[in-house]
Amino acid sequence: MITCVTYDNLKEFGDIFYKQFLLRHEGFIERQDYDVSVYKGMEYDQYDTPASAYLIYHTDDNHVLGVNRLTPTTHSCMLRDLWPDLVHDKNLLNSPDVWEGTRYCIDKHVSPDLRQTIIHEMALAYLEFGLDLGLKKIIGMMPTYIYRSVFERPGIEMEYLGDIQVIGRHKIRAVAIPVDHTQKQNVQQKTGITGTILRYHLSSQETVSLYGRAA
Repeated sequence: MITCVTYDNLKEFGDIFYKQFLLRHEGFIERQDYDVSVYKGMEYDQYDTPASAYLIYHTDDNHVLGVNRLTPTTHSCMLRDLWPDLVHDKNLLNSPDVWEGTRYCIDKHVSPDLRQTIIHEMALAYLEFGLDLGLKKIIGMMPTYIYRSVFERPGIEMEYLGDIQVIGRHKIRAVAIPVDHTQKQNVQQKTGITGTILRYHLSSQETVSLYGRAA
């Protein structure tokens, strides 16, 4: 299942919130050697803010297998701060209708079938979250081979925000997920997933209210 964890429901989901930092350490420090902060086996950075929401894939017994962090660009934006040259339209980097997705990570030990399930459900969770908040786009930067496998293959049509650049060992591009019901229907049709994926502690309307969005 995928649970949306925010600072407003940490009392309910503190265990998986803690464990997603451990998973990120495995994914970004141990596997990719990111030069970011570590504390007691947890990876974190300055974009873990009280405004952030975390889409966490976990088992019934709270084993965290996947995570992605979403943050309103009006509060903080990694692309704006570190790689603005990857985006042609700078208005996207500070807009109430645009959130940024970062720290997408899946446990390396899961089976290929489960990895595909997590990818498919996370794609739908992105769209459900964006639709609930009335967002227009969710933006981010990724190696080209990653966004193709985790977003385009499940059926999401991406927008390219700038040119491909080589950063380190990877070809990197800033992309956007346009948030609309057609995108959601495309993913449901391609993956065969029906029903609601994303679980909130709060109702969707209460979650929208937290971020000051209109329904």
